[in-house]
Amino acid sequence: MTLLNPLGLLALLAIPIVIAIHFLQRRSQNLPISTLFLLQKTQKESASGQKFDRLMNSVPLWLQLLIVCLITWLLVQPRYIKANSTQRIAIVLDSSASMSVFKNEVRSKLESILPELQGNAEHAELWLLQSNATKARLYHGKDIAKLLVAIEQWQPVDGANDPNHGLRIARSLAGTEGAVVFLTDTPRESMPYNAHLYGIGSYKENCGFTGVSFSNNGTQLIWKTLVRNYSDQPITRTWYLENDKGQRTPEKTVSIQPRKLVSLQGTFPQNSKTAKLVLSKDNFALDDILPLVKPIPKSLNIISSNLKPLTKLAESIHNSFPNIYSTTQTSDADIQISDTALIDSLTRDSILFNQVTANPKSYLTGNIVAEKHPLMEGLNWQTLLIKDVPALSHTETDQVLLWQGKRPLIILRPLANKKQALLFNFAIDHSNVMKTEAMVVLLLRYIENIRDQKMSHQQLITETSQPLKLITPKVTKQSALSIESIAISHDKQNEKSTVTYVSNRKLYSPNHPCFFTIKHAGKPLLTAANYFADTREADFSQCAEAYVPASTNASAVDRHTKEDHLWRYWVGLALLAVLLSWHYVRRAG
Repeated sequence: MTLLNPLGLLALLAIPIVIAIHFLQRRSQNLPISTLFLLQKTQKESASGQKFDRLMNSVPLWLQLLIVCLITWLLVQPRYIKANSTQRIAIVLDSSASMSVFKNEVRSKLESILPELQGNAEHAELWLLQSNATKARLYHGKDIAKLLVAIEQWQPVDGANDPNHGLRIARSLAGTEGAVVFLTDTPRESMPYNAHLYGIGSYKENCGFTGVSFSNNGTQLIWKTLVRNYSDQPITRTWYLENDKGQRTPEKTVSIQPRKLVSLQGTFPQNSKTAKLVLSKDNFALDDILPLVKPIPKSLNIISSNLKPLTKLAESIHNSFPNIYSTTQTSDADIQISDTALIDSLTRDSILFNQVTANPKSYLTGNIVAEKHPLMEGLNWQTLLIKDVPALSHTETDQVLLWQGKRPLIILRPLANKKQALLFNFAIDHSNVMKTEAMVVLLLRYIENIRDQKMSHQQLITETSQPLKLITPKVTKQSALSIESIAISHDKQNEKSTVTYVSNRKLYSPNHPCFFTIKHAGKPLLTAANYFADTREADFSQCAEAYVPASTNASAVDRHTKEDHLWRYWVGLALLAVLLSWHYVRRAG
């Protein structure tokens, strides 16, 4: 049973008033009589009159107290809980990584608010969701204890995300009369979908790695990283580097001023495939470990014709761009550098120049205009000087990238099997094209596009939950794709796991710091070191406690409870008590 109008309980204040009235007695009257036998029939009254004397037990007193109790009962409007009534409650947890620090606060808050949210219902149907709508449901059922256990298994590791999609799903599950709750460490002023917001965060000190870069110093690979202090006070931490054989460098101390960055660098361990940088543990552990692997892009093989200018171009590409190799076998080549005489027989990605035997003397004239294309974005070709040689005609399928006047200078021509030829409609040795910065960037972009489309093994540094550009063969149950990861943390070392995919789908790096390898049918396609890089989640300066209530829905009261069907009898009983009290008082007078 529940009482819906607590103000009705104020009617109980009439009880002491009624009792106080009955302390007041009427003045006794002196009547001369001739005998004493009537003394037994006299009423005991106050001799002094209207003042407090002693409480006299009487029928009107108890009737009046009964009237007060009945009126109080009617005013509070009691309702009885319906059998098997259920309140739907959908709880959305902020799945951003910073919430990992406040898991205990989440549990405590839910323990305190769930009984209130259940309200008048006999049972509660519970959903526990994450703000990232792509994540699996954490719990669905009617047992609060099991829901709290599910929180212990919850691992928030996402970056900053928009909770609106998760709240929309929660509202659809709870219905219009159910309760939707959003728990976060970073409060906001209002919530959509009529949801309650509970802020359970607080300020925490934190510092951590923000990223890594590599450079070569002769035969040595040099790593460089930044450590950031997100706090308002100076922080001192220790750090060390550990290779894949478990060997550690001596611990060093780093001190960082409030809101500042400090650079660390060192040599990648020789004869090691992987390594990791480790900061001493603090409140937020995800950015305290930085896994490292030697970056090795996909290798590309280049074959060039025997023409001297083209051979020189191939050597420049080999020396300037990473992981490029020269080959003399056409079958092994990924890129062919040649003149336009071979344009009709090309079967692979190519870089072609229009070669002539004559010695042109005049330069081309006219405005140089670049078309809008990713390969040409931001490039300046105005310093280009080209001598006039016979031009090749372009076809309808060609995409002209650069014009001088009405003459196409650079053409992108589609070939068979989704290959492309980058065609320079002029002679390389009768131009200054190799001295321009735009040419170097154009060739780099073109070659990197070819590298991206090649199915080959590579080594990368990735960020958690990063989309992966990975070219794979067709994935089936017989030739599955697997992601083998080795998680790293202060508490658990070398925790291995494997995820298998039997269909082609968009791939993401794991959502936790680790080393991982992607294989197809047992053949490695990608080896990577995966680190946490979301600096927004590492900053706890905006975390706070808060409560933003949702608007109430009174219709849930009618759905879960029923009114007191005996209220008519209580009204009749009160009226009868009034009449009886009046009768006894009148007779006593």
